[in-house]
Amino acid sequence: MGDRLSRRAFLCRAGAAGAAVLAAGALGVCSGGGAAAEAARFRARPHPAAGEWKARIGLARGGDDPARNTRAANEKLCGPDGVRTFLKPGDVVVVKPNIGWPLVPEMGATVHPAVVAEVVRLCLAAGAAKVKVFDNSVGTDSKCYEFSGIEKAARDAGADVFLCARHRFRNVRFDAPGVQRLAEWPLYEDALTADVFVNVAVAKTHNASLVTLCMKNLMGIQGGDRGKMHQEIHQNLADLNCVVQPTLNILDATRVLVMEGPGGGRKEYAVKADTVLCGTSAVTVDAWAADPANLPWKAGHHDLASVRCIALGAAAGLGVADPSQIEVAA
Repeated sequence: MGDRLSRRAFLCRAGAAGAAVLAAGALGVCSGGGAAAEAARFRARPHPAAGEWKARIGLARGGDDPARNTRAANEKLCGPDGVRTFLKPGDVVVVKPNIGWPLVPEMGATVHPAVVAEVVRLCLAAGAAKVKVFDNSVGTDSKCYEFSGIEKAARDAGADVFLCARHRFRNVRFDAPGVQRLAEWPLYEDALTADVFVNVAVAKTHNASLVTLCMKNLMGIQGGDRGKMHQEIHQNLADLNCVVQPTLNILDATRVLVMEGPGGGRKEYAVKADTVLCGTSAVTVDAWAADPANLPWKAGHHDLASVRCIALGAAAGLGVADPSQIEVAA
């Protein structure tokens, strides 16, 4: 197991890269620190139907079986072939759950371990050569992996579970279409080199972004000083999602952490919703889930328009921000 990445001081540069840039009136840019960006790219394949399904999600609700809901949501989206619609035999798959806090599943701060284990099983059954599970956690990594139940559940299902190692982050230029603010950031090598990337988030409130869902979950592959992501967080999240576009996004709303997110800390802060949804677009999944009409967010906590990263992601062409335009396969 590698060492946990430290939170290094962040360098935010205010658009003074040169006279030509200033003359063009360009926005200031931020980087995550570290050496100059290497020729590293996110290379996971998009779902073959990603363009066609940009406004579509699969939804499963009810019961007390997160694994069943995970499987059902995937089949609602993809049909009976499920993960076989995007996974090829021999693929290396990354499953990136939120393992950010050293808390038990009942607290709602991390993805339910049964959801992670089911995704691992489905991928291996479809012929994946290897399934890797990791997160650059907020808390003490080993305790997060243990207390969340994810380490054991994923390993028992056949995954390779490991901590992020400091030396395996690679600087990536954020020059994808739609990027507005971030110039570069160190991202985890295993996430960059996977054939298939499955983003598995949990539904929670957040003190900076109001909610944390699939778009924000991608911060778990970032190194550098992630605290600086919270400055202009909505645009920064949209930029990150322009560069990292998962093959599949899964949102675990088995429990919704409706108070004191993202860490929570008391069981009564988490409300059971017994819901799992998925889609090829993180923006679209988040647009449905952030809508107070769809999940049990506390009245007055937020409205959909205030979660601005969703509209910014939609403006960048990544998905749909209006829930009325989302096709829900349920």
